[in-house]
Amino acid sequence: MRRREYALKTYVHRILALRLLAAGAIVAVVFGVVAYARGYERIGDAVVLTARNGIERIRVDVRRLLDTTTLDVRTAVQQALDAQPDQPPDWRYGQFAYTRFYDTRGGALGVRVKPIDADAAALTHIIAAGTQRFPGAEVWQQNIDIAGHPYIHIVVPVIDRHGALAAYAEGLFRVSDEAVAQVRRTALQIALYVSLIVLATALLLYPVILTLMRRVARYSESLLASNLETLEVLGSAIAKRDSDTDAHNYRVTLYSLRLAETAGLDDNRMRGLIKGAFLHDVGKIGIRDHILHKPARLDAEEFRVMQAHVDHGLDIVHRSRWLADAEDVVAGHHEKFDGSGYPKQIAGEAIPIESRIFAIADVFDALTSRRPYKEPLSFDETMQILDSGRGQHFDPALLDRFGAIARELYDRYCGRDDDRLREEVRALVSRFFVGGLDTLRY
Repeated sequence: MRRREYALKTYVHRILALRLLAAGAIVAVVFGVVAYARGYERIGDAVVLTARNGIERIRVDVRRLLDTTTLDVRTAVQQALDAQPDQPPDWRYGQFAYTRFYDTRGGALGVRVKPIDADAAALTHIIAAGTQRFPGAEVWQQNIDIAGHPYIHIVVPVIDRHGALAAYAEGLFRVSDEAVAQVRRTALQIALYVSLIVLATALLLYPVILTLMRRVARYSESLLASNLETLEVLGSAIAKRDSDTDAHNYRVTLYSLRLAETAGLDDNRMRGLIKGAFLHDVGKIGIRDHILHKPARLDAEEFRVMQAHVDHGLDIVHRSRWLADAEDVVAGHHEKFDGSGYPKQIAGEAIPIESRIFAIADVFDALTSRRPYKEPLSFDETMQILDSGRGQHFDPALLDRFGAIARELYDRYCGRDDDRLREEVRALVSRFFVGGLDTLRY
């Protein structure tokens, strides 16, 4: 999946700010949930402690009754349960609404039901619906909801004075509304505090991040400008070796960009076209001078050697990831629409559009320029030759688009070899590469 790009200014002022706010919200929610869970955990711990204390009181009462009366164990347990207060003193978290004891084999020893907001039948049904639990020497507990109110279902082992497992106590503890409200308040307070801390931290860091991003933009822009200068110098060096001037590179780049604009190429493809236009003949550095500078038509063997400049050019641009998008023009600018070109004889729309655009611009400039072996042709002669290659050498649709702007391009740029031409091309190139904080993309 392609990574989405943003203008740096948009990223810093909108995307980054939204991400910081989203991160703060997520952190606050996480801490709030943890605080809420921890609050319930504290209530559970308190319930276990209270249950153990109550069991110990009941055990002591049962032992006293057995020692001082002739009651059996079940009756003693039931009397001890009935004698317990409805709610322990200063108990903030709630109270037991249902309590029962049973022996290690599951036999009933005693039951105490003191409904609060659910009737006794409902509480008994909750207990009866579950299987009898024998957690060994561990405490088992579970948070449940009964009639819209929070309860803790708990089973605690009863240990005798010799340390042996004697029975189990099971209960339904109704958590008080005040305790629930306090847990929620605490969770919300922690979430609010965390949000404020994250927001304050983000506000402190945001100017630093903005400054760093602007520096990155400047450094990236400087590096990009250096790459463009190197691209221009290398392309110009090759062009001068071929024809004693680098004006061809500038003119053909300008023609290509103007045609590409009418064809609706996006900025990414425009950048590849620019690189390819400057470096389309970079492979000629590997062609010997007696062939490259021959004033007459090349023979078959010499033409075969000249064709190798495409492979030489690809070898060169393959060495740079930054130049990877120039490969379409370097590899395909001698392909023809009917498949009779070189080096791969591909045809039609299988030829990258950048190559089809450049082929028209390259031939147009070659025909209208002076070369060691020919004089420049007039505009009408040039357009006749281009039109004769319609559907054979050139893409007909692109040729029609070029025909609509060719006269203007010829009148303004044909034969020019001056600094103003170079500055105009550089300014046009800058639109697609260098734009500072507003247009640099990440």
